[in-house]
Amino acid sequence: MKPQRIIDLVIFGFIFLFLLSFFEPKYLFSLTTTTGGDTVSHFPTLFFMKEVLFPHGQIMGWEMGNYAGFPMFYYYFPITFVIGALLSFIIPLQIAFKLITILGTFLLPVCAYWMLRCLRCKFPLPIIAAIFTLPFLFMQANSMWGGNIPSTLAGEYSYSFGLALLVLFFGTIYQGIEEKKHIIANALLVMLIGFSHGYALILSGVIASFFLFTRRDFWRNLFYLVRVFGLAFLLLAFWLIPFYANTPYVTSYVTRWGISSILEVTPLILIPFMLAGLAALFWQRTDRRIHYFLYFMVFCFVLYLAGPHIGLLDIRLLPFIQLFLTIMAALLFTSFLNRWKSWELVPVIVMLAVLLWVLPQVTFIKGWIKWNYEGFEQKSSWPLWQQIISHLQETTAGRVVYEHSPTTNIFGSERAFENLSYWARRNTLEGLYMQSSISSPFVFYIQSEISKVCSGPFPQYSYTSLNLANAEKHLQLFNITQYIVRSPEAKGQASQLPWLKKEAQFGEYEIYRLTNNDGHYVVAPQYQPVLFTTKQWKKDFFDWFKDNNLVDIPLVYLANPQLVDEQKIKLQADNLQNLPREKIISPKSDISETLETEALDFHTNLVGYPHLIKISYHPNWQVVGADKIYLVSPSFMLVYPNQPDVRLSFGKSVYNRVGEALSWLGLSILAISAIIWLKNGRKA
Repeated sequence: MKPQRIIDLVIFGFIFLFLLSFFEPKYLFSLTTTTGGDTVSHFPTLFFMKEVLFPHGQIMGWEMGNYAGFPMFYYYFPITFVIGALLSFIIPLQIAFKLITILGTFLLPVCAYWMLRCLRCKFPLPIIAAIFTLPFLFMQANSMWGGNIPSTLAGEYSYSFGLALLVLFFGTIYQGIEEKKHIIANALLVMLIGFSHGYALILSGVIASFFLFTRRDFWRNLFYLVRVFGLAFLLLAFWLIPFYANTPYVTSYVTRWGISSILEVTPLILIPFMLAGLAALFWQRTDRRIHYFLYFMVFCFVLYLAGPHIGLLDIRLLPFIQLFLTIMAALLFTSFLNRWKSWELVPVIVMLAVLLWVLPQVTFIKGWIKWNYEGFEQKSSWPLWQQIISHLQETTAGRVVYEHSPTTNIFGSERAFENLSYWARRNTLEGLYMQSSISSPFVFYIQSEISKVCSGPFPQYSYTSLNLANAEKHLQLFNITQYIVRSPEAKGQASQLPWLKKEAQFGEYEIYRLTNNDGHYVVAPQYQPVLFTTKQWKKDFFDWFKDNNLVDIPLVYLANPQLVDEQKIKLQADNLQNLPREKIISPKSDISETLETEALDFHTNLVGYPHLIKISYHPNWQVVGADKIYLVSPSFMLVYPNQPDVRLSFGKSVYNRVGEALSWLGLSILAISAIIWLKNGRKA
């Protein structure tokens, strides 16, 4: 082995030991359930992947536990969970989860190294680039933008993994086009990037577009990129096509992120490296690799400015600029390669200098790591948590709702109660994947009604303040049977309402029973549904929800109603001010139901009458025992049974079938290429 490679390995050893000194093995390899930030709500998702989806040969499905049900992994990125679920067959699930949360962090230095190797940078530039990722990783200026360790601790570890892979792709696509090879390897890398994070996938296309801005090699480069991205698309199609088909049934979150200080964008820990990157831009301005970096960063900045106008959260783009400018600083050493004869000690000196610069500026990261990875079980509040969970397990009917309160962080995270589907096998409302469901705006409006503190995450929707009396109909509509209260203000209101009965108290938490709800997910509405004509059903349904005088009247939305629909739903309206109100005259309802993970069976005596299903609507839901499933306000399903026994099940749409067919085609191309490569020894 060359001495230079030995030095690289030694430096990598130092980098990994440095990282491990923060991510202590005694936490990583303990059998505790990770807490802290959004990370806590990802663990039940990994459990769901392994215990529900994997046994059915799926990586996408329906989760009943949050937001009145939502399509799991139809609008989120599955690769880290797939890796974690596979790991859990050989190591405990808790440890597998902890390892996937740090995977992107530990991969980033390695990917930066190989990026510069692929860019034909000589020793010691690649290992210097790896070292220069440390200031970015330990940057504490923000914990929400993505990529750095605080963001990973807050739950953005899929972003971190996608970012690391994109750094690698930045080098491999450059090498592939220059050397006319690695088509399949780059296609597989794009596929993994797509499964990791959407922003990384978009920016892989940005990187590739650089090679189309050349007259001499345009057609050759275009043909290369078409093969790479074409194969990647085929491999991703089974997930990507349903992803785009699902967009009408998600809740968008697009806003201009407020930046209070320039130090958030250019924090002190990065300034020397950013300046070195700018210096490299000046000193190496004739180097095509510098043009390559510059093109990518400028494009990221343009997307940042355009973000809110094109459906992107702008702040997610800034870490790419910060990181690539920092890595580009390694190219500044290019100017000295031909002047210095011995470079062996330079990486060691750079490593020591970077550590001396980084360490004094790292304050809260190690404590946060301990807080997250020591887990629920090590918190002083663990006995209290067990008492609450044990009590909730005594009931199975209906959903649990809880007051949003920062004090819930005593359990490890403010989001602890989001995971009741894992801990107590009880469904609740709030959850981590708030964009994945059309029920999210209504869930957070309920949150504002039942909580002293409201998070109100969607800027396009309005919220209210603590008002339990006003929340009564909304809680019934969402099939709430128990309410967990923390603040004195909410407790005071709850104690005055006759339909709320206090049934238990554990520490500062009180649990109330809703005496006016029997916990059924299938009910016969009191009033006839109204076929509602609108071009903005999400907004109109939200306005309907806020008006307690209207919530008894189900609104049905159809983009293109047919004659059979109008015959079944006779009442019609096109505004909320003149909704017809017609009471349904029917026998007394006798409905029994069985709720499963991805299905609902019910028996009814009201054949031909409308039945409201208090589960989020999605076009993948299918029905036997009724002609059709209707989207009904606020975000639920409505059926008219044509027989006493009805079954609703979450299945596959035509988009799933088309996507799967294309992915099988992509796998066939991979298999044929592998056979040719093995037979002829050709490079793919």
